[in-house]
Amino acid sequence: MNESSQQPDAASVASGPDAQHLASLAAISAELDSSYRDLQEQVIALRTELSLSRQARLRELAEKERLLGRLSSLLAVLPGGVMIVDHSDTISDANPAALEMLGEPLLGETWPVVAGRNPELRQEQYAPGQRHLSVSSRALREDGEHVVLITDTTEIHDLQEQLGRRQRLAALGEMAARLAHQIRTPLSSATLYLAQLERHDLPPEQRERICDRLSDRLGHMEGLIESMLSFVRGRSPVMEPLLLRDVLARLEGTVRPRLPESAELRITPVDNTLHLLGASDELVGALTNLVMNAIEIGGDQVRIDVWAGARSREWLQLCVRDNGPGIPEESLPRLFDPFFTTRAGGTGLGLAVVAMTISQHGGEVRARNRRGGGAEFVIDLPIRQRQSSCQERELDHVRRAS
Repeated sequence: MNESSQQPDAASVASGPDAQHLASLAAISAELDSSYRDLQEQVIALRTELSLSRQARLRELAEKERLLGRLSSLLAVLPGGVMIVDHSDTISDANPAALEMLGEPLLGETWPVVAGRNPELRQEQYAPGQRHLSVSSRALREDGEHVVLITDTTEIHDLQEQLGRRQRLAALGEMAARLAHQIRTPLSSATLYLAQLERHDLPPEQRERICDRLSDRLGHMEGLIESMLSFVRGRSPVMEPLLLRDVLARLEGTVRPRLPESAELRITPVDNTLHLLGASDELVGALTNLVMNAIEIGGDQVRIDVWAGARSREWLQLCVRDNGPGIPEESLPRLFDPFFTTRAGGTGLGLAVVAMTISQHGGEVRARNRRGGGAEFVIDLPIRQRQSSCQERELDHVRRAS
């Protein structure tokens, strides 16, 4: 046999099983090399991401530490006391203000023990000259911890006490001014009656009539003083059944002597069917204020109409009208405010007293300008329902006796 015929062909060797194994190994190596490179890229990305996350976490921790330090500084300088109390009422933490207010020891003590040795925490009413502490509590977490806030309110209570004292003094001064303003009108009437009594040629019957009117004016002043004292003490004026006709009659008797000769006063006549519950002196004083204001503003030629009548079954109405210059529109909203006046010599209390009196009687007063000129004050008062015939006779008897 020829030797060349026994040697394997190179092409057949290259295409045999070994060549296939080599090709597989080369493919696997290339795949592993690609996976390794991908893994390296992922590791680098994860390292970068981890580094960024670590830096962000460090910044967050630094910010929290800064905020914690700031909160600690704020608690240290806070004027109010702050304490942390756990579920067993033991104080676990407290700021310097709490230590100063409540005294040591504080940490580790129970809250009832600390409250027991500080009577300022248990005061329900403020006593002048003593410290007063206010306590409030809020829950922190579900584990039972809560924060207790303590505030020293001594200065606030002192300021409130001073403000209340000043308000009481101001109210007392206002009441005195109102009393003086209310007394001025009947006092002027009494002075006029006394001047008439000095006449030697005065007939006895006229002298007696003037004495009766003088006594009525002095009684009116006494009633005003008593009413003002009752108001200062916080009591409302004594209410009694009244006839509107009697109130208007007293108004005319009070105002008529002070009218200028050229002035005109007309009062609507009413019968005895309009009843109300009120204080006669107070109502007459309020109506007199309105009429005298009209005289002072309108001058000697003023014409004043006092109209009265029933507005409905439950309400009656009184209107005091004049033909004066009217009320400035900008003054109407404040007309009944205390101490507000448009006159140089006015006290600003007359209309305030009128509003107060009408309000005490369950009514309302308002002012407006008339279309034809002049001002009009409208008063609404509740009507007292008719009583039985026996009560009416008693009321009539009391009215005639007075």
